[in-house]
Amino acid sequence: MEGKVRFFSAIARQRSDIGSRPGKGNEVQVIKILGGLVAALILLIVVVFLGVRFHDGPLEIIPGGPLVAEELVSSPVSDWTFATSIDQIEFPLAADKTSRTMWIVVESGRAFIPCSMGFPPGKNWHLRADVDGRAVIRVLGKRYEVTLDRIDDAELAAALESMVGEKYGGGPSGDADVGFFALNPRSA
Repeated sequence: MEGKVRFFSAIARQRSDIGSRPGKGNEVQVIKILGGLVAALILLIVVVFLGVRFHDGPLEIIPGGPLVAEELVSSPVSDWTFATSIDQIEFPLAADKTSRTMWIVVESGRAFIPCSMGFPPGKNWHLRADVDGRAVIRVLGKRYEVTLDRIDDAELAAALESMVGEKYGGGPSGDADVGFFALNPRSA
């Protein structure tokens, strides 16, 4: 009987020492805590990205749901100078279920959005816009129906690229080519 008591006393002493001495017990606890924190962070990021899909518009660089709130302006815009000082607009293409945030530049009353053709990888809205450029953009809390038309005028593109550099301190990210889309009134 005395041997059993000594055996259990030794086990109890070892267990009480695990938390007070450096070694495997503390390392396992730290790893479990860090693993739990990483899992919680990943879950939070996934929830934010999925939740924004149901939001009215994007949240900065995170694509959002379609634009449905705010006044829809029915008359076409012939002069976009009111958007000269605006840094970003929001828009979905008519066929898309998600919206994005884009820069905007205005030159001689015409509005243009720059687009890096290859960054970020996987981006392809500009290819869909070439096929069907119908979009709704939101500027200063109002929505406008427009058609995005890629410009192919090299002189205008160079002037717009210079304007983007002045306004934003550089062009769109990446080493890929930069293209521009004109915001034109949507034809009926």
